[in-house]
Amino acid sequence: MPAPHSNVDTPVMRQFLEIKAQYPDAILMFRMGDFYEMFFEDAITVGPVLDIVVTSRDKNSDDPVPMAGVPYHAIGGYLRTLIERGFKVAICEQMETPEEAKARKTKIVRREVVRVVTPGVLLDEEHLRSEEPNYLVSVVAEKGEGGPVGIAALDVSLGEFLVMRAVDPNALRADLSRLAPREIVADAGLHGWLQEVLGPECPRLEGMGVGAVSAAVSARVRRLAEESGGERLPAALERAAGLCLAYAEATQPGQTLLLHRLRQQSPSDHLILDDTSLRNLEIFRTMREQTRRGSLLWAVDATRTAMGARMLRAWIGAPLRELGAIHARHDGVEALLGEPRLRAELASRLRDIRDVVRLAARARLGTASPRELGALRSSLQALPGIATLLAEISARRTDHAMPELLGLGDDLCEDLRAALEATLVDEPPSHTRDGGMIRDQADRELDRQRALRDGGREALAAIEARERERTGIGNLKVQHNRVFGYFLEVPRAQQAKVPADYVRKQTLVNAERYVTAELAEHETAVLGALAAALTREQELFVALRQQVSVAAERLCQLGERLATLDVLVGLAEIAEQGGYVRPEMVDEAILEIEEGRHPVVERMMESGRFVPNSLSLRAGGGEGEGQAARFLLVTGPNMGGKSTVMRQVALIAILAHAGSFVPAVRARIGLCDRIFTRVGAADDLGRGESTFMVEMRETAQILSQASPRSLVLLDEIGRGTATYDGLALAWSITEFLHDQIGCRAMFATHYHELCGLPERLAGLRNVHVAVHEERGHIVFLHRLEPGPAERSYGIQVGRLAGLPAQVLRRAQRILTRLEADDRVGKGPQLELFAPSLPGEEEAEAELAGVGHGHAGGNGNGNGNGNGNGNGYGQAQPAVDPGALAVVDDLRTVDPDDLSPREAHALLRQLRERLAATGQPQPRA
Repeated sequence: MPAPHSNVDTPVMRQFLEIKAQYPDAILMFRMGDFYEMFFEDAITVGPVLDIVVTSRDKNSDDPVPMAGVPYHAIGGYLRTLIERGFKVAICEQMETPEEAKARKTKIVRREVVRVVTPGVLLDEEHLRSEEPNYLVSVVAEKGEGGPVGIAALDVSLGEFLVMRAVDPNALRADLSRLAPREIVADAGLHGWLQEVLGPECPRLEGMGVGAVSAAVSARVRRLAEESGGERLPAALERAAGLCLAYAEATQPGQTLLLHRLRQQSPSDHLILDDTSLRNLEIFRTMREQTRRGSLLWAVDATRTAMGARMLRAWIGAPLRELGAIHARHDGVEALLGEPRLRAELASRLRDIRDVVRLAARARLGTASPRELGALRSSLQALPGIATLLAEISARRTDHAMPELLGLGDDLCEDLRAALEATLVDEPPSHTRDGGMIRDQADRELDRQRALRDGGREALAAIEARERERTGIGNLKVQHNRVFGYFLEVPRAQQAKVPADYVRKQTLVNAERYVTAELAEHETAVLGALAAALTREQELFVALRQQVSVAAERLCQLGERLATLDVLVGLAEIAEQGGYVRPEMVDEAILEIEEGRHPVVERMMESGRFVPNSLSLRAGGGEGEGQAARFLLVTGPNMGGKSTVMRQVALIAILAHAGSFVPAVRARIGLCDRIFTRVGAADDLGRGESTFMVEMRETAQILSQASPRSLVLLDEIGRGTATYDGLALAWSITEFLHDQIGCRAMFATHYHELCGLPERLAGLRNVHVAVHEERGHIVFLHRLEPGPAERSYGIQVGRLAGLPAQVLRRAQRILTRLEADDRVGKGPQLELFAPSLPGEEEAEAELAGVGHGHAGGNGNGNGNGNGNGNGYGQAQPAVDPGALAVVDDLRTVDPDDLSPREAHALLRQLRERLAATGQPQPRA
């Protein structure tokens, strides 16, 4: 409650305080005429946030009331700022005009809170992200902190209602990462635990317990669950759904939320991607910039509607696990891929479709504007053309039935479209306050009032003509303004001709203004007609909006079919542009990819530059020579492409399960229950954990939850601790995944000691990313090849990164001694770091690139800046003309036009030609 003030004993202030007492935790925006006013602590709080002046009511009193206001027509921007800053805002409107209040013989107009705005219950289009849902989530603990919880997620702007059960904090974190809620409702006692589990990603928390859920809300949840085709929900899920619905309904007083259905999600329904995999694989946003561009969703999104964009996000975030449903989506993409002309026309028509589902929800809540209903009308008008194109595709499929997903159903809401066409003007306004939204001949009573209004203009012209003739004042005019209404204006020079029955209203420098009884009577009639016409228009619009509200469930079903069509059209377009193929989905623990590509990296590179890779994994395989392995141990240098290969395997699997075609020449993919990744790590400051602790925690989660049906991708496990500790952990983890879990897995590592494990682990195979090396220079080929890498090339990578030559030479000297000494790791060996020993200078010179220059250079400088290089350091023999021809050909080559594979092939060809000339060859 606001602190007591001496200046609150007025009707308006008493009214404000009564309403504020009902919403003590919200900023109360109190409508007063053309402004929303805020008083007391609310004003002091929002002043600096909104950058508005905080003044006071009754400034000259001893105890003024702080106040701040914003214009009612600009509330959208101010409201968005408050919500983004985490505030809860109650909107209090005037429910009657001052004239109506006077008629009730009261000194103050009636005011009520019409909605409460929080991040989880946004409705206005300007506040919502069109391509993402806006979930309010409730969490109910079954047995206290740390145990199973019931989760409910509601998007009031869509009428989408979900419930699910999370068995532990890891599952809770995974579900919430996928849902990305804007607000969580839970008992206040759980808030500390939720903040600990979710860390910095925790959204706004609202305190509310299940005890606040009314019997009516609980009954509605049970009824909705039954109508959605399911049995009664488990107790925890029912309580969570009730809590979520009760909070949402409390923010919309007097309104009924649109609830399309209540769906229960089970982990067995979809391929599970935990929060770590969603983040590491950059499914929705990039790890570094946190942007949509560069994510998997960005790479495969060619949708044209907001509904389609949200559905694609749902498909990618929760891929399917049921073969029939996956095949149905692939059938839809395949059918559209085969009809490029018709698909392009479909895509063009889908651009005319607005967000039908959110428009229906706004109509249900009574907030849809005339312009929004106009957008709904144009969307419905586009449907017959879309249906015609789909019928044409169906008629052309003589050998196959039309995929069921490629249909709009039998109900295109023609009745609603006809009502909108008959009632709304072609260009409806954005609000109803000034009218102008109902077309002529839509309503007889409105036409009559408009005729009176328009006829009044003719009457004014007649009055003006009669008064000119009666008075003899030829330049007399009938005019109008907001202050005086209608009046007769007479030039001052003609004042002597003014009749006695004229009543003076205003004196100007050059004229006088008068009113007559006839003019006053006419003004009353015209104003009455204007008011009556506006009232009738608003009544007709409310009735039309109610008609849309009644059809809201039908519109939601239609919107879902349109979204599905939009996603499939977009996936077909991506498949055609990117050369994607239909994956063969099987119920086996297998994963075979031929010439696979990373969908994001490939899109961000120039065409043809990405190097594809093939691999084969089969759980239970690898028991003999020639058998497919179930576990690949990947070695090779940093920057060689190990992480890219592993990520692309995961992304291809996700796309296939989601219903998309995949970037490969061929793919055969067995169903997965989960995809786990441990790729890259950083300190988690929000939970006070180091890089190594994050790595171990994520790995522990994988080892405890993976099954033979899982796909596990690990990158550099153990690198965050001492060498032997890390090696021991990596070794043991590899054995556990291979022997105890038996899943399909890939493990990228620099621990070359692990490369001997295939001798005792039958399902393990060594592969490496290929590198071409010549005289200390390396070229990354980004190609996966059988067998272990010969070395890690760390110093060579440092050279490419631009480390000083002195540092590189010193590093090479130390590395050579470490590799030659069998005591490494057994105690201090300071002699290994002594100055140069005989024979080391030559090795360092080769590393530094004497006679070769920097990678990509012209090969005739002084190495890598050592200041004393002389070419090869010896007299050169006479150059054969054939060798000169090789050099001339090399000068015509632009390295930037070559892919790594092309560069490698060209290098081999030039070396063979040079060898044929008899010239000395540089060491490989």
